[in-house]
Amino acid sequence: MVSLMKWSDDLLIHVDDIDDQHRNLFLIINRLIVHKKTNGPREELLDFLHVLVAYSQAHFRTEAQHMADAHYPLAQEHSEEHVEFTQTIQAFMRDYDKGTEDLCDKMLTFLRLWWLSHVADADQKFGEYLKEEGYVP
Repeated sequence: MVSLMKWSDDLLIHVDDIDDQHRNLFLIINRLIVHKKTNGPREELLDFLHVLVAYSQAHFRTEAQHMADAHYPLAQEHSEEHVEFTQTIQAFMRDYDKGTEDLCDKMLTFLRLWWLSHVADADQKFGEYLKEEGYVP
């Protein structure tokens, strides 16, 4: 079973709206994990996934705007990671909606690992750039 995600202040990039969204994304994913552990109804899991996708898209737009405002040189590469995430999670959702039960663990593992690594790597690079350029303290 997939373990819960733990927030750490080491993941902060010091842009309040982005950091708040990251914390909320961790909470949403943890709700999905708990839902699976307690054998919640499939329909509710799909509802949670739709919320996650919508929230992720809003978050990606927020990051893209900050990157554009800061003229972040790796913005295109970063955006491509967001597109890959979106395509992967939508494929998981389509398959899960078709009744592929064992897919849930794979999907939750993907979500947990993707968000942890993305925030710890790609988003941290953006945070470091913002600090070097004097956008954040």
